Amino acid sequence: MIADPSTSQKPGLDASVWIRFAVIAFAVLWIYSPVVDGEWLWDDDYLLTNNAVVQSPDGLWKLWFAPATADYFPLTMSALWLQWRFFGLDSSGYHWVTAGLHVLGAVGVWALFSRIGLRGAWLGGLVFAVHPLAVESVAWIAELKNTLSLPIFLAAAWCWVVFDETRRPLAFAGALGLFLLAMLGKSSVVMFPCAILLFAWWKRGRIAWRDILASAPFFLISLLLGLVTLHFQHSRAIGDEPIPIGGWDARLAIAGMALFFYLGKIVWPFPLVPIYPQWKANPPSIEQLLPWVGVLLLVAFCWRFRKSFGRHLAMGLGFYAVMILPVLGFVAMSYMRVGWVADHFVYVPMIGILGLLVDAVVRSSDSLSARWREVAVACTAVGIGVLAVSSHQYAEVWHNEDRLWTHTLAHNPNSWQAHNRLGARIFNRGDAAGALPHFREAVRLRPDLAETRNNLGSAILAQKDTRGAIREFRAAREMAPGITAIQANLANALALDGAFSEATQEYADLVRQFPENPVFLCNHGVAAYRAGRIPEAIQSFEKALRINPSLEDARRNLEVARQQLRSGEGS
Repeated sequence: MIADPSTSQKPGLDASVWIRFAVIAFAVLWIYSPVVDGEWLWDDDYLLTNNAVVQSPDGLWKLWFAPATADYFPLTMSALWLQWRFFGLDSSGYHWVTAGLHVLGAVGVWALFSRIGLRGAWLGGLVFAVHPLAVESVAWIAELKNTLSLPIFLAAAWCWVVFDETRRPLAFAGALGLFLLAMLGKSSVVMFPCAILLFAWWKRGRIAWRDILASAPFFLISLLLGLVTLHFQHSRAIGDEPIPIGGWDARLAIAGMALFFYLGKIVWPFPLVPIYPQWKANPPSIEQLLPWVGVLLLVAFCWRFRKSFGRHLAMGLGFYAVMILPVLGFVAMSYMRVGWVADHFVYVPMIGILGLLVDAVVRSSDSLSARWREVAVACTAVGIGVLAVSSHQYAEVWHNEDRLWTHTLAHNPNSWQAHNRLGARIFNRGDAAGALPHFREAVRLRPDLAETRNNLGSAILAQKDTRGAIREFRAAREMAPGITAIQANLANALALDGAFSEATQEYADLVRQFPENPVFLCNHGVAAYRAGRIPEAIQSFEKALRINPSLEDARRNLEVARQQLRSGEGS
């Protein structure tokens, strides 16, 4: 970041400050107006709409001390729990909240830039507010963890700068407490302690022992909550599902390419895609490892000119690289089942690059004549307008899943997840024939996933091809034997195919797992009846009715089974 680290600006709350705040707020609200009445997307069901704990009035304790989610982000989950009390299933309220948090984040960027002495601090906040790379984090309710943790993270950084200047214990305590809260919102800010040391080097040209000692509690928080995140990712989010990331050579190649991919998208955010194509890097080619040569050259260049502009360049690039490091692929994450890179990963790291660019542009304009300075201002305004319009248009893509996955497939036709989700969308509208090509393509692209096999089996079954459906369900069950829905689908397909003995066995196993499920009991009774096991069927129907007396199917089937038994035709 090209600035004088020995100085800082502390703007007062005069009229111009409120006007600039209003510009940021208005820009954000206009950009995200297309998604205010948008539908629920992707992981929103898992985090909110189908999350009984979030919807439970007494679920707050579980979110903190007995979480059932794939990640441990209790502050974010608590925010969703609170919003549910006000908005329920109305997505508009959640969108207003996340847009408001993005405004706070942009204002926080402005305030932090100003505090550390960057020129064009407000411009930096505005560019962040309107940047298209932020759309995924703001338009997607499930990414509340990004928009919630960022303002807290920036407040922690502000407090640290104050502490660094004044050594006030209260500022230190504020930085530490806010960092802890930011980590509980989303652990993507885990590298903040490294940013602290980078800031010390940028400001004084060295890292002193007092800097290391002061950062130690931050490193402790990072270590503990970072380990918690890894545990949740590998034991819950990933589980037994294969993540095709390869060995360390492939991970090194993917990480290097991702570094420059994100850098390119920050500078030129066109086009943006919800799921980007996955590079084939297992094993990697020599060319795929070349980005690390570029990294070494950049490091050498910054070090060579560290006593002048190289130090500022190292600060901006270093903040970006340090903050993006955890999501580059060295450690497998559940998201990597669909892609190596994603816009929401760069929501925080891009701040370093934006600060570097904006400060450089503003300082460069100082050497221009008045006329050319006006031209530069006009070009900057046009550039910001282009970013804002592009963000507004991209936000429209996030209005519903039809637009989301159609847009994805237009730019990434080999996205198995886009085919899978769009197929499910079409299938749920009753168009099994229209969904079938998408499910087949999803299985072709990822034949090793139970999810794609199960969905394909459902569409095939809807086309009355029971044998084909059974093959897919069996393959899915072998890949994920613990998923109840797959076993239930297999049992249904076996019953429809007339394989009543096998269907009875599958339903009996489901009943053993869920003895209080009246639907499983009723289905077991039907299969047992068809298999000629009348007494067994009667027992299942009777138990189903004891659990749910209003289950009419069980009542009718029970009468038929009893009549059959009385007639002496059963056994």
